[in-house]
Amino acid sequence: MTTTITAEDLTIELAPATGRPLQRWRRGVTLLLEGVLYIVITLLVAIVEYFVSGPITDFGLSNWWIGAIIYGGLEGHSWPGAQSFAMRLTGSSVMLDRGGHAGTLQMALRQTLRFLLLYGFAIWGIELVGGSFNVAWIAFVAVGVGVVTVVMERLGLGAKAPWDFAIGGSVVEGAMSGAAFELAPVRSTNDLQLAPARAAQNRRAQNLMLIAGLSSVVVSVLIVYNIFTEAAVFVADAEFSWGLLFDEGWFPRRGQFDLSTLFVGTLWVTLIAMVVAAPVGIGVAFYLSEYATERTQRFAKPLIETLASIPSVVLGLFAISFIFPNILRPIFSDIGIFSLLAAGLGVGILTIPIVASISEDAMRAVPQELREASYGLGARKATTALRVVFPAAISGISAALIVGISRAIGETMVVFIAAGGTGGQLFETDPTEAGQTVTAAMASVAAGTDSVAGSGLAFQSLYFLGALLVLFTLLLNVASDSIVRRFRQVY
Repeated sequence: MTTTITAEDLTIELAPATGRPLQRWRRGVTLLLEGVLYIVITLLVAIVEYFVSGPITDFGLSNWWIGAIIYGGLEGHSWPGAQSFAMRLTGSSVMLDRGGHAGTLQMALRQTLRFLLLYGFAIWGIELVGGSFNVAWIAFVAVGVGVVTVVMERLGLGAKAPWDFAIGGSVVEGAMSGAAFELAPVRSTNDLQLAPARAAQNRRAQNLMLIAGLSSVVVSVLIVYNIFTEAAVFVADAEFSWGLLFDEGWFPRRGQFDLSTLFVGTLWVTLIAMVVAAPVGIGVAFYLSEYATERTQRFAKPLIETLASIPSVVLGLFAISFIFPNILRPIFSDIGIFSLLAAGLGVGILTIPIVASISEDAMRAVPQELREASYGLGARKATTALRVVFPAAISGISAALIVGISRAIGETMVVFIAAGGTGGQLFETDPTEAGQTVTAAMASVAAGTDSVAGSGLAFQSLYFLGALLVLFTLLLNVASDSIVRRFRQVY
């Protein structure tokens, strides 16, 4: 039985939603995954609090609320597909009892009720008695809800959790079913025209998109205008001379603006980051595109996207609290806690998801016929991946590497925290020593940590560096477009 929606110009037949009830063990795994993800996010919030305010005696109630907000934002993109974040990993979705899958608002209501029942009421209750909310309370409440769900199932009320009853749905295997479109019969040329109301709606949408596009252009022009006009003030100032740009180091407070100090630091961080991100990111892309099963792809791709969403300040703290003592100090005994090497490794970790995602999309766009032709000639999978898929996707992979370089050059917080040199830096070519990059110098001046009142040009140097960064990024984008056009293959 199909549902038919008829308009003046189009008939849409929606395929009925089908799905088998999810097995009990898979429902438990989904529930466990959601709880684990929430706990992990809350732990990350607590780690950040540790570095900000000192040792942690307990998680703190505020951390659980902050973790809930972050988790809701991460999984919100899955709601239009009638799935939670964990459901994407386990291959399930929510289907309504009356037919069809749950919409975005219904999923938002379901997940909100689920959070309140599992965690929210417990947090409120412990806040009222002035206690501390820890993992034991989460486990206790989760077990209680699980017991209620099993009892309801034993009583014949269906394999539903309380939050599923609220929206009148249940969890089933598989994702949303598609929709089949069938054009209405054409009797005259009038049948080929849109209805006046729909044509007017299309024009309004077109005008709205045009305004949105123009607004982004206007904002970009204003940003560039502001940066370059202030940079011109720096160059035109009476205190400025070109010799200031080739001094012994970068100390804006003292009127020393040696660009080579910043460029060498930026070059080291970018080079180290790409040594990490390029092979790992392309290797991940090869695995996901050529070797991973569909189930593995559903699990691994969201994890990569989650890694890309980790705040850079967290990776900066990770660089000085883990990379330095556990990786660098055993190799370089005299290395300090702050170094360009630690910052480069942190930026490399941050850049891996970008390179992997873009490269994987480029490899997946290679027609399957090319792979089948290679297999037909007797080539192995590895040979096909390296000699057929890689050359065919070289333009996309090159673009991924250039985007990764741009990301590494523009990274601020990781190098601001892990590279040291925030108050100024002498010229240094050793990556195991503290250093400073262009973006870290801009952040230092903008934050006022460099006592910028000591020099009349110190604050204006921020805009001069910004102008140089804009020009360099523009050159990278032009190079990227040139490479893509040079190697692009259309099938």
